[in-house]
Amino acid sequence: MKPQLLLLSILLLTVFSCKSEDDINPENKILGLYEFKLEKVGNNYELDFVNTLDFKSDGTVYGEAFTTKAGTNEVLGYRYYFNGIYEIKNDKVSISDIESFHSIFMDTFYSPKSDLVNLDEGMAPEEYLIKDEFQTLQIVCPANANCFNMEFKKIN
Repeated sequence: MKPQLLLLSILLLTVFSCKSEDDINPENKILGLYEFKLEKVGNNYELDFVNTLDFKSDGTVYGEAFTTKAGTNEVLGYRYYFNGIYEIKNDKVSISDIESFHSIFMDTFYSPKSDLVNLDEGMAPEEYLIKDEFQTLQIVCPANANCFNMEFKKIN
């Protein structure tokens, strides 16, 4: 009887004391798609600017900035996209080693994705403050920069 009770106690202790993989590894909590949307912009407030960050389990991140017709999901074109790697330290995620593609036309709100060109110098590394248990990422503005307060919300 005692060995069975001991075995049952060990089994119960094991089941209820194990943490999930998400609790052990914060990289798992960040996985998925985040979105920031600036609505009703453009000359006649007819556009929405959408930026996304998609964090993958292999340590890479894919980001895009595209323009939609205001209030719809109809993508009109792209402003940029990039591939990079990410690292989580404390309450921040850093994105670096960025290969980016941008429009060469500065006077337009979007271009076809196929027209975006690779910038040899890439993009500067970026940092985001992790908030609300990985549900919100807020850009950390570098010193001497004029940043818009961008908060990305997790959508999946």
